[in-house]
Amino acid sequence: MKVIRSTKCSVKFSTNKKQQELQTILKEYGKVVNTFVDHFWTNPIDKTKLLKPIVDIPQTWLSARLRKVAAREALDMINSAKERWKDEPTKLVKPIHKGKRMYVSCTIAELQSKKQTKEYDAWLHLASIGNKITMDLPIKFHRHYNRLSQKGKRLNSYIITSNYVQFVFEVDAGMKKDGKQALGIDTGINALASLSNGEQLGKDIKQHIERIKRCKHGSYGQQTAKRALKQRIDEIAKEVMLRNPDIIVV
Repeated sequence: MKVIRSTKCSVKFSTNKKQQELQTILKEYGKVVNTFVDHFWTNPIDKTKLLKPIVDIPQTWLSARLRKVAAREALDMINSAKERWKDEPTKLVKPIHKGKRMYVSCTIAELQSKKQTKEYDAWLHLASIGNKITMDLPIKFHRHYNRLSQKGKRLNSYIITSNYVQFVFEVDAGMKKDGKQALGIDTGINALASLSNGEQLGKDIKQHIERIKRCKHGSYGQQTAKRALKQRIDEIAKEVMLRNPDIIVV
């Protein structure tokens, strides 16, 4: 069974000039996406119909290739909003792109091997942006990236923000479990995990919650108490999985 996993690599190693230029691109990209959202909101269209007359609607310096990417994202945003509120149509509002990220494929971005440097592991080469702009963002891999790259295949699609690049991997998770042995879990305050087999784990969770309530909101003590609660929740989750390694949790 194939599953999709992602990881983020920082772009903080880029020069100030590159970071400013990237923010300019993202801001313009966001404006173009919103132009398409305004148009498609009242003039729905299929992605296969994104031809030149449609792609040329925004007045922008972005390339036709990147405008088409923006049009596709606009359609995805609209479809996602409609799907989310399909049972409550009165809550449906036009989505807005904030200009903080863009989704691109190998037609815009390409991960290239390092160019005569020991400081970085690779460069994310950006082209076909518009205004004759090309850019190489330095990328340093970390343990999570390396672990995913060993387990699976990196896909040629990227999420780019002013802070990081998100890479996507297709990982083989093995055979899908048949679900014949299922374990139900109910969560609560007196016991974090009440299992369908009668076990109860995390009976001390209430005291962690009460500790948070006693702290002043926003204080250092409250933050410490929240971290302790999160750690305890993680410990209980691991305990459930260790006790029932061959059972599907539902």
